[in-house]
Amino acid sequence: MLTETHFKSKHSVGFVSIPDYTVFRRDRSGRRGGGVAVYVHSSLISSTWMPTGDNISFELLWVHVGNTFIGSLYHPPRALYVTDTLTSFIEACVIEISTVHPSAIIILAGDFNQLSDSDVVQNTGLIAIVTQPTRAASHLDRIYVSCPVYSTVRVVKSLVRSDHYAVVA
Repeated sequence: MLTETHFKSKHSVGFVSIPDYTVFRRDRSGRRGGGVAVYVHSSLISSTWMPTGDNISFELLWVHVGNTFIGSLYHPPRALYVTDTLTSFIEACVIEISTVHPSAIIILAGDFNQLSDSDVVQNTGLIAIVTQPTRAASHLDRIYVSCPVYSTVRVVKSLVRSDHYAVVA
Protein backbone atom coordinates (compact mmCIF):
# COMPACT_ATOMS: atom_id res chain seq x y z
CA MET A 1 0.00 0.00 0.00
CA LEU A 2 1.41 3.38 -1.00
CA THR A 3 0.33 6.93 -0.29
CA GLU A 4 1.33 10.13 -2.05
CA THR A 5 2.11 8.14 -5.17
CA HIS A 6 2.00 11.21 -7.43
CA PHE A 7 0.52 8.87 -10.09
CA LYS A 8 -1.64 10.61 -12.68
CA SER A 9 -3.74 9.35 -15.58
CA LYS A 10 -0.72 9.89 -17.86
CA HIS A 11 1.12 7.11 -15.94
CA SER A 12 0.10 3.85 -17.60
CA VAL A 13 -0.44 0.68 -15.61
CA GLY A 14 2.72 -0.66 -17.26
CA PHE A 15 4.67 2.29 -15.87
CA VAL A 16 3.67 1.57 -12.26
CA SER A 17 3.34 -2.21 -12.39
CA ILE A 18 5.34 -4.73 -10.37
CA PRO A 19 5.70 -8.27 -11.80
CA ASP A 20 3.22 -10.76 -10.28
CA TYR A 21 1.16 -7.98 -8.63
CA THR A 22 -2.12 -6.33 -9.54
CA VAL A 23 -2.13 -2.60 -8.90
CA PHE A 24 -5.21 -0.68 -7.77
CA ARG A 25 -4.94 3.11 -7.94
CA ARG A 26 -6.81 6.20 -6.96
CA ASP A 27 -4.98 9.10 -8.56
CA ARG A 28 -5.45 12.68 -7.49
CA SER A 29 -6.88 14.84 -10.25
CA GLY A 30 -6.68 18.58 -10.60
CA ARG A 31 -3.85 19.08 -8.07
CA ARG A 32 -0.21 18.13 -7.77
CA GLY A 33 0.94 15.21 -5.65
CA GLY A 34 -1.35 12.91 -3.74
CA GLY A 35 -2.80 9.60 -4.83
CA VAL A 36 -2.89 6.13 -3.29
CA ALA A 37 -2.21 2.63 -4.58
CA VAL A 38 -2.56 -0.93 -3.34
CA TYR A 39 -0.53 -3.79 -4.79
CA VAL A 40 -1.96 -7.33 -4.37
CA HIS A 41 -0.16 -10.52 -5.36
CA SER A 42 -1.68 -11.83 -8.59
CA SER A 43 -2.39 -15.24 -7.05
CA LEU A 44 -5.01 -13.65 -4.77
CA ILE A 45 -8.53 -12.82 -5.89
CA SER A 46 -8.96 -9.10 -5.40
CA SER A 47 -11.20 -6.26 -6.53
CA THR A 48 -11.94 -2.65 -5.79
CA TRP A 49 -14.72 -2.16 -3.25
CA MET A 50 -16.86 0.93 -3.63
CA PRO A 51 -18.86 2.05 -0.59
CA THR A 52 -22.34 3.43 -0.93
CA GLY A 53 -22.26 7.21 -1.22
CA ASP A 54 -20.05 9.87 -2.73
CA ASN A 55 -16.35 9.72 -1.94
CA ILE A 56 -15.07 11.77 -4.88
CA SER A 57 -13.40 14.28 -2.54
CA PHE A 58 -11.29 11.76 -0.65
CA GLU A 59 -8.10 9.96 -1.59
CA LEU A 60 -9.38 6.71 -0.14
CA LEU A 61 -9.21 3.42 -2.03
CA TRP A 62 -10.74 0.18 -0.76
CA VAL A 63 -9.56 -3.19 -2.07
CA HIS A 64 -11.31 -6.46 -1.21
CA VAL A 65 -8.91 -9.42 -0.92
CA GLY A 66 -10.48 -12.68 0.27
CA ASN A 67 -12.06 -11.91 3.66
CA THR A 68 -10.07 -8.68 4.07
CA PHE A 69 -10.88 -5.10 3.13
CA ILE A 70 -7.84 -2.85 2.78
CA GLY A 71 -8.35 0.91 2.83
CA SER A 72 -5.51 3.11 1.59
CA LEU A 73 -5.86 6.76 2.61
CA TYR A 74 -4.01 9.98 1.96
CA HIS A 75 -5.39 12.92 3.94
CA PRO A 76 -3.46 15.97 2.69
CA PRO A 77 -2.36 18.69 5.11
CA ARG A 78 -4.42 21.24 3.16
CA ALA A 79 -7.51 19.23 2.28
CA LEU A 80 -10.23 20.71 0.08
CA TYR A 81 -12.92 19.20 2.30
CA VAL A 82 -13.97 19.51 5.94
CA THR A 83 -12.05 16.90 7.96
CA ASP A 84 -15.19 15.81 9.83
CA THR A 85 -16.73 14.67 6.53
CA LEU A 86 -13.76 12.34 5.96
CA THR A 87 -14.04 10.91 9.48
CA SER A 88 -17.78 10.36 8.96
CA PHE A 89 -17.18 8.73 5.59
CA ILE A 90 -14.57 6.33 7.02
CA GLU A 91 -17.02 5.45 9.80
CA ALA A 92 -19.76 4.76 7.22
CA CYS A 93 -17.38 2.53 5.23
CA VAL A 94 -16.46 0.47 8.30
CA ILE A 95 -20.15 0.11 9.26
CA GLU A 96 -21.09 -0.95 5.72
CA ILE A 97 -18.28 -3.52 5.50
CA SER A 98 -19.09 -4.88 8.97
CA THR A 99 -22.79 -5.13 8.18
CA VAL A 100 -22.50 -6.81 4.78
CA HIS A 101 -19.42 -8.92 5.68
CA PRO A 102 -19.61 -9.47 9.47
CA SER A 103 -16.53 -11.72 9.63
CA ALA A 104 -14.35 -9.48 7.45
CA ILE A 105 -11.00 -8.14 8.57
CA ILE A 106 -10.67 -4.40 8.01
CA ILE A 107 -7.29 -2.73 7.57
CA LEU A 108 -7.12 1.04 7.09
CA ALA A 109 -3.68 2.51 6.50
CA GLY A 110 -2.00 5.57 5.10
CA ASP A 111 -0.86 9.12 5.72
CA PHE A 112 -3.44 10.66 8.03
CA ASN A 113 -1.52 13.92 8.62
CA GLN A 114 -3.48 16.00 11.13
CA LEU A 115 -6.50 13.69 11.30
CA SER A 116 -7.03 12.89 14.96
CA ASP A 117 -6.04 9.36 15.96
CA SER A 118 -8.64 9.32 18.73
CA ASP A 119 -11.39 10.41 16.28
CA VAL A 120 -10.58 7.51 13.95
CA VAL A 121 -10.52 5.00 16.82
CA GLN A 122 -13.69 6.33 18.48
CA ASN A 123 -15.70 6.61 15.26
CA THR A 124 -14.70 3.27 13.74
CA GLY A 125 -13.83 0.96 16.62
CA LEU A 126 -10.62 0.08 14.78
CA ILE A 127 -7.37 -0.49 16.70
CA ALA A 128 -4.33 1.73 16.08
CA ILE A 129 -1.19 -0.42 15.77
CA VAL A 130 1.57 2.08 14.89
CA THR A 131 3.03 3.44 18.12
CA GLN A 132 6.17 5.22 16.89
CA PRO A 133 6.52 8.59 15.15
CA THR A 134 6.82 8.36 11.35
CA ARG A 135 7.92 11.90 10.53
CA ALA A 136 10.11 13.72 13.07
CA ALA A 137 8.06 13.51 16.31
CA SER A 138 4.68 13.15 14.55
CA HIS A 139 2.52 10.06 14.10
CA LEU A 140 1.28 10.74 10.55
CA ASP A 141 1.49 7.32 8.94
CA ARG A 142 -0.80 4.84 10.66
CA ILE A 143 -2.44 1.45 10.40
CA TYR A 144 -5.80 0.62 11.96
CA VAL A 145 -7.21 -2.91 12.14
CA SER A 146 -10.52 -4.46 13.16
CA CYS A 147 -8.76 -7.32 14.97
CA PRO A 148 -5.16 -8.31 15.70
CA VAL A 149 -3.71 -9.47 12.37
CA TYR A 150 -0.05 -8.48 12.61
CA SER A 151 2.47 -9.92 15.05
CA THR A 152 5.10 -7.31 14.19
CA VAL A 153 4.84 -3.64 13.23
CA ARG A 154 8.02 -1.72 12.47
CA VAL A 155 8.78 1.86 11.55
CA VAL A 156 11.85 1.86 9.29
CA LYS A 157 13.82 4.22 7.08
CA SER A 158 12.09 4.50 3.73
CA LEU A 159 13.74 3.03 0.65
CA VAL A 160 12.64 6.05 -1.39
CA ARG A 161 13.55 9.67 -0.83
CA SER A 162 11.08 10.89 1.80
CA ASP A 163 11.00 12.71 5.10
CA HIS A 164 8.59 10.02 6.34
CA TYR A 165 9.59 6.64 7.69
CA ALA A 166 7.94 3.56 6.20
CA VAL A 167 5.64 1.35 8.24
CA VAL A 168 5.97 -2.40 7.72
CA ALA A 169 3.45 -4.80 9.24
